[in-house]
This record gives sequence, structure tokens and C-alpha cells, in this order.
Amino acid sequence: MKVISLLIAIVLTAAISLQAATFRFTPAVDSQDKEMRLVLEVAALRLAKMLGISFNDTIDIAIVQSQEEFDALAGGKIPEWGAGAAIPSRNLIILRQPMMNRYPGNTADLLQHELAHIALSRKVNTARLPRFIDEGFASWFAGEWTFAHVTTVASAQITKSILPLRDIDDVNRFHQGEANLAYAQSYLVVNFIFTRYGELAFLDLLDAFSAGQNMSEAFHNTFGVSFWRFESDYRKFLSDNYTLFAIISDMSGLWIILALIVVFGWIVIRKRKKTAIDRWKEEEKYQSTDFDYSGSDDEPWKDSEEDSTRY
Repeated sequence: MKVISLLIAIVLTAAISLQAATFRFTPAVDSQDKEMRLVLEVAALRLAKMLGISFNDTIDIAIVQSQEEFDALAGGKIPEWGAGAAIPSRNLIILRQPMMNRYPGNTADLLQHELAHIALSRKVNTARLPRFIDEGFASWFAGEWTFAHVTTVASAQITKSILPLRDIDDVNRFHQGEANLAYAQSYLVVNFIFTRYGELAFLDLLDAFSAGQNMSEAFHNTFGVSFWRFESDYRKFLSDNYTLFAIISDMSGLWIILALIVVFGWIVIRKRKKTAIDRWKEEEKYQSTDFDYSGSDDEPWKDSEEDSTRY
């Protein structure tokens, strides 16, 4: 009986939360409206449960077409590679239509990513977070991790171009390749925290920032180590798990590579075969035994008027 009562309470709480979460699209997106709204409502539920926050007001989602509109709504220059932006202080999510189709994930991932920024800001009472925590949590929540991210981090390991975490604060000034690395590293910071310290420790870290602690204080008071030591441990985590061997041993990546090799080999063989056949046909034109040179010296290929029409 107690279990049933608990389940009813959970369902009622979820229903109330769904009613409280209001999402308004500008302009209205008709065919996609219901699907996008559902993605946001479910994401709001998950974020509310995980972070202990509520969505009891309206969040606007503006879909723009141009970089100029994007910058004007955001109140500043947004990188040309950006597909979306969140302005927590205005309960605003901005999506740039031309870039939405080029987003590493899909539209649902993008919506969840941007909503996570707003949720995180509410959790820390608008306190400033390190960008690698802000972007890392948003990427982690949206499930934005692919084989391409593995290769990005592994390549950076090989070329010794892993970014210092503090540098990720300037991600809006990065070119797209460097930004991709920044987002991948940020995802792995949050993943590293969850793996080593647990979800509750991550929430404690957010509470430390909410209380006004700076980065050094927040990391030391939460994890018992200096930020320098934390970053050192994080880099070791990367070197142990994201190398060239990681690319090869990743089964999905291995099958992709093998498939590409097979396709490439098939194309090469087909091209060589076609070239050989064309060459043989060309040679046969000059090696034919159909000629009879017993006739006229002027036109040795003609024996008679009848023969001249043979094909």
C-alpha cells in the first residue's frame, strides 16, 4: 500500500511539474511544435528532479535565420559555428535555423543542451560557473558523446594540444575545431566527476559556487584536493582512456573504419577492372584478324562492295 501511495505521489508531482513548465516558440513551429515541446517538458522534469529546481514560469524559444538576428537577440557576438544559445536571465533559448541541421547531435539534443544551461543557472542562483562545468553538464545531460568526440580528444592527446580547463572560458573566441575539443573536454570533466566522486559530489560543487566560493575554494572544499591536483587527475584520466588505442578498440569506431576500408577497396578494384577492360577493347581495334590484304593496295580492307557494309 505504501509503495502504491509513493508511486501516486511521484506521478502527481510529475504532472504538476509538466503543467508548470511553459514553453513558447517564436515564431510558432507548427509541425515540429508538439515534438519540440515534449522534448523540453521531459527534459524539464529530469532537470528538476536531478538539480532540485522547478520550472514554474515561461521559457521562450526564438528560432532565427541569420547571424545578425542571433547576435541581436543574444546581446553580443555569437560564434558562427553556434547553433544555439541560452540566456538564463531572460528565460530565453535562441536557435539558429541554418545551423540546427549541422549540430553534432539533433534538434532534441540541442534543446536539452540549452535548457540545461538555464537549469544550471537556477541551481546556482545565477552565480558564475566555470565554462567547462556549464558546457560539460549541458553536453552530458543531452547525451552528446559520439565516436567523433573520442577521436577529437585522442588526437589532441597525440598532438599534445589538450586545453587547460581555465582556457575553456574563452570558447566563444575559438575556431570550430578548437571549440569541438573544448566541448568534448568539458563533457569529460563532468563524466570524470560523476565517475570518481559521484552525482552528489557534483551537486555539492554547484552548491559551493552558489554560496559564492571561487573555483579553488569550491574544488578544494568539495573534493578535498586543489584545483591544480583535480586537473592533473583529470588529465591522467584522459591519458588512460582516450588514446589512439581507444579509437581502435572502440567497437563502433572499428566497424566504421573496417566498413570504409571495404568500400574503398571495392571502389579501387572496380576502377582497375574498368580500366583494364577499356584497355583491352582499345587493343582489339588494332589486333583484329578480320582484315584481308589480298585486295587493292589502296584500300586493303575492302574485298568487295558487299564486304564494305559489314559491321
